[in-house]
Amino acid sequence: MKPTAVISTLLLSVCSLLSPAATAVIELEHNQAQELVSEGKILSLDLTLSQVQAYCDGKLVDAHLFHAQGHWRYDLQIKSANGELISLDIDATTGRHSTNKPLPQACVPHKN
Repeated sequence: MKPTAVISTLLLSVCSLLSPAATAVIELEHNQAQELVSEGKILSLDLTLSQVQAYCDGKLVDAHLFHAQGHWRYDLQIKSANGELISLDIDATTGRHSTNKPLPQACVPHKN
């Protein structure tokens, strides 16, 4: 078993012991994400990024796929043209920004 899997399992166990009502957040590995894409449950990261570029242009720095509260989401960090680091919460099934949070001011639409 990979060390990250052991740590994830331990963290989930601790969370469930601390609070029965705690919501587990599970980060998936690359091969698990590929399965979800091939099953049509989520959009690929490439497709998601092409949609995100339309309203928040920049270079991808980091990406994580999570499952929390029954929803798949990508947590993306994008570096804008002016060097600002932008964090986005993206619905992995639609490629849209979370409606719970406003878009960061640093987000600038992609210019063609």
